[in-house]
Amino acid sequence: MSKLPVPVGVAAIDKPEARPVPALAVNSAAAAWMHALTTRNLALKHSERLAQNCFMSASLSARLWDPVVWNEWMQLQAAVWRRLQKQGRDWHEGCEVLVEDYALVRNANTMSKLVEKQCNLMTQSAQLMTSQSTNFMALLENIDVDYNYWANQKAQVHRAA
Repeated sequence: MSKLPVPVGVAAIDKPEARPVPALAVNSAAAAWMHALTTRNLALKHSERLAQNCFMSASLSARLWDPVVWNEWMQLQAAVWRRLQKQGRDWHEGCEVLVEDYALVRNANTMSKLVEKQCNLMTQSAQLMTSQSTNFMALLENIDVDYNYWANQKAQVHRAA
């Protein structure tokens, strides 16, 4: 049983009620193509957001010395820093759990218990990596969206003035 901060179950992605498709029924070439298209579309969407944020940054560069803009900019930076610190604490706690569980491997008194403990340790490691990677990508996406919203608000105020 995992003691990690974020439990992750093994279930079908996005459709827990979906029945598993037999491996032979899946056309691997089509599946690989669809995976590549999804990756491409998400990368393009991300690139568009980055370009838009770069444009917004350039348009706001003249207002950076405005105390209100500077204060809000620093608040955005502080919020990102707090999220990174929380993720670092979660990582540290997860690693502590793994170290504690690794020490328990020596308590196995049969081969089956040894294999069970080692497999549990590998599963917990994968869960920690998955949660950390997912949370980091979510943070990056939130930064993009929040910054874009904030920059648009500042640009609209500037245009209205």
